[in-house]
Amino acid sequence: MAITGGVDTGFLSLTVEQDDIERLVQTVLSPAAIKRVQSRAINETTAWVKSRLLRELPSATGIPRKVLARRIKQRKAQASLADVISGKVWLGINPIDAMALNDGGAVNSGYMAGDYYFEGGFKAKMRSGATAIFARTSRARLPVERQNIKIDSPFNEVVRRLMPQAERELARRTQRLVSYELERATR
Repeated sequence: MAITGGVDTGFLSLTVEQDDIERLVQTVLSPAAIKRVQSRAINETTAWVKSRLLRELPSATGIPRKVLARRIKQRKAQASLADVISGKVWLGINPIDAMALNDGGAVNSGYMAGDYYFEGGFKAKMRSGATAIFARTSRARLPVERQNIKIDSPFNEVVRRLMPQAERELARRTQRLVSYELERATR
């Protein structure tokens, strides 16, 4: 059982190797049942990883859960005849636009959005009609820079903390599903 990837690659990939399954079951189960076990265990574990990320990331980043929920996607594993079955959890680690957070308003010489303070920031409406938070990059009126929040380092910390737990969870779910399939096969 292996979990690969991370914030550096933008996704986590969960796989159950054939050797792990064969160790648990000595040809009692059909190949189709083994593939079913693999894909179910991976799907349950990817759902678990996604829910844990959505539970832990808001406190680590200070960004609301509903903003982060659009940045974490789960790709389910399919039971097919392929040798390797894998599921993925995709992590969107590009910076988040400051306007996606709660609008705190102008404060002293800057702008607040959520828990973040942008020195020299101001809210402006663009030609397209959308609103954003900007800050001047020099003393002149222009150029201005759109403000955003970098989230890759908090994501990385949470993912590193979750990977060992996810491996244990994958092993536990695989064992549970193998015992279920064995019970089903012996009926």
